[in-house]
Formats: sequence, structure tokens, C-alpha cells
Amino acid sequence: MIFFSRFFLSFFLLLHGAINGARWPWIIIPNSAPLSARKSVVRSRETLNKAIASDRMRYLFSDEILFKELSEQNCVEDFCAHARKQRSTIVRVLLAECDATALAQWNFTSSKGFTVQAINSNDNKQKKTLKVAHFSVTLKRGSLFCNGKRLKHAVRLRSLCGHGEFNGTAYDGDFCIMPYKNSFLCINQVELEDYITAVLKTESWPGWPLEVNKVFAIACRSYGSFKILEAKRSGRPFHVKNSNAHQTYQGRHDLPVLKAAVEQTKGMVLGFEGKPILAMFDCCCGGIIPAHIEDFDFYKVPYLARTYACTHCKESSLYQWQVSYDHAVFEALLNHYKNEISWLHDIHIIKKDKAGLVSEVRLKGPKNNAIVSGKKLYSMLKEVKSFHFDVHKKSGKIVFNGRGFGHHIGLCQWGARQMVRDGKDYKSILRFYYPGTYFMRVS
Repeated sequence: MIFFSRFFLSFFLLLHGAINGARWPWIIIPNSAPLSARKSVVRSRETLNKAIASDRMRYLFSDEILFKELSEQNCVEDFCAHARKQRSTIVRVLLAECDATALAQWNFTSSKGFTVQAINSNDNKQKKTLKVAHFSVTLKRGSLFCNGKRLKHAVRLRSLCGHGEFNGTAYDGDFCIMPYKNSFLCINQVELEDYITAVLKTESWPGWPLEVNKVFAIACRSYGSFKILEAKRSGRPFHVKNSNAHQTYQGRHDLPVLKAAVEQTKGMVLGFEGKPILAMFDCCCGGIIPAHIEDFDFYKVPYLARTYACTHCKESSLYQWQVSYDHAVFEALLNHYKNEISWLHDIHIIKKDKAGLVSEVRLKGPKNNAIVSGKKLYSMLKEVKSFHFDVHKKSGKIVFNGRGFGHHIGLCQWGARQMVRDGKDYKSILRFYYPGTYFMRVS
């Protein structure tokens, strides 16, 4: 309250002076003592301005070490940027994981260097802090080493310019190196909007317009926010992986249309029952009705059980596709089943679900057969683009004919692109693909 009283008093006197044309060289600040013992303190205008600025900085920066490092740079923009990020959602992205028995080298660089803080994993208290130009860590024999010295604690690296590089790739935010179970983790702690901006570069398509990227920005932000809550409930030290296991994330960039899409939808997510949704998406759904997919639990995510087909992606080259393998090449890919079938005589689909997705495939040998799940076969054959396919032998080749690219659940990216061409805005597109959801803000 004292800070705000000083602030409004100084503002009033400045305004009064401006109206009356008077100079304001000195002001009198009363203290908070009882009236009988109260004394006035005379301060110069310059001294008061410094005191107000100091109070503001202490309010924004509780970390005195970071305050000192930033103040030495004398950069107001850095102060403001950091203050905004301190009050926004932070995403913890797993950049790398190394088994405790493996050997690895992790290199961190920043144009203005890092502050390095040791973190005790037991009580999470900050230990000693130092400033370095760059930081390299070697993982060997189940320990972390820096410049030949063993690190006893997890460490947090905070770049003094707001971003740094990990193994040659630039990332916004900070880095954390920590042991976890039988491995070591490198985690990027980044502000949510910066994370979404980076994700769009790899999850969107080059050259696509602003409106469709606004669709993707909200979907990616919703997905990331869902994973943050999920990780907090489970106690996982990171929220998302940087691979397509969650959302592909390859660091910062300066593409204007993607930054505009994030800025114009800032903090906006799709919600269901008061929480961000698991906003799954794929490249092209192939016209599949998600609610007909049997091997997926829609109970907790009913907004993904869309009961109508997307017909907007029909013009995409991914809507229908064909892949063929030479017989010998295909057999080599199925080497895991060689002991069961000796060699491949034929291949047949024996079960599909109501959506038309392959559930089981029979690999027929000269004497014995092997049954393979559709998901297993899909994982072994990188050129096969989805679970919706037919397969047959033809002229010494194994030929797959399929529809769609991905898992057929949630947002269809090529469908959304066509809907933008047809004049739809980002809100109506998201309502189409995630029925029963609504818009809300997380930051």
C-alpha cells in the first residue's frame, strides 16, 4: 500500500504541476507513524523517482540475482519481457533424454551468457548461482560432468538474452538438466505463446494463410494446456516431448504469419467441462467418421467422437494414396515374423472396424500363418500413411491402397485449409471438428 500511495501522490503532483505550469523540484512524503510522532521526509524529485522505480522492480522481480543481472544490461525491454513471462503459463518441453549408462554431450550457448543455478532435487531450493558464457555437460558413468567436475545437483540455465542454443538449435526460455529415474533429462522451460509459435513451424504447412494458422494455434495451445494439467496430476517432470509423440517442436523462428496467428489468438483454447481439451489433429482424415473408430476410448474425450464425416479434404493428394513394395523388400520389413511363417506366401486383411480402419492382418506362409494388428503393421511400414487401407499381391509386389494421412481423430488440417478457401473463419472450423467445445482463455 505504501508503494501505491507514493505512486499516486507523485502522479497527482506531476499532474498538478503540469496544469499550473509549476516546477516540482521537491515533495514532502509523510511516514506511516502515529500522528503524534509523525515526521515529514523531504526528498528530491530524482530520489523519489529512483525509489518508485526500485519498488516497481522489486515487485516484478523477486529473484535478486536475476534482477541484478538484468539491470546490468540496462535494457527496459528485457525487464518488461521477463515480467510478462513470469506471469504467464510455462511449458516444460523434453528436448533430450539420456540413459544413465550412455555417453552424451550437451552444449548450451547464449550471446550474453547464462546464469547457472544448482537445484536440490529433494527440497527444490536454489543453491549457489554463477554466470557463464557457455555451458557444456558430459553424461558418463551415470553422472553429470562440467569441465571435468561432477555436478551433484540438477541445474537451471537462464539465458541473459531470453533465448539460448542447445546442441546448435535456438530455443526461447530456460533450460533445466536433471536426473529422473534411470536417466537424465534436458528440459526447455518456455512461455506458452513462444512454445506455440515454435510448434506452428513444424505442425503447420509452409505458405498457408493466417486464418488456417489461427485454427492450428488454438488447437496446439489447447493440446499443450491439456498436457500441462495431465503432467501435474501424474507428477511427470516435463509436460510434453518435442517429437510427434506430442507436438513436434524444433526451436524458435521469425516467420511473421505464424507469429501473427499466435498473437491474434493469444491465450485462447478450446474448453470442455472447464478444462482445455485434448485437441488431437492429423494431416488428412480421409473422410473417416471418428465416432466409428473402435480402438479408442472416447469416454473422457467425447468431443473427439465426431459423428459426421469431414468432406473438405477430398481435393487433397493425401485423401487417396497407393504404396507398393517389392516382395523381397516387404519380407525383410517383416523379418520379426520370419520364424512363424518361414516366407511370405500371401497377405490378407481379416478384420476392420466400423470406420474402415484395419484391425488385423493375416500373413500367410507355406504352412503357418501369423496375425498382425493393423497398428503394428502401420508402425513397421513407414510409407503406409494411415490405418484405412486395403492390401493385395500384384505382379510380385505388395500393394497398399489407402485413404487419409494420420490417425483420423480430431482436426483435419487439409480439411481446415479447404474450409478457409470456402470462406469459413477459424472459430467455425474449430467448432466443426471439436463438437461440444467452447472457447476459453488460459493466460
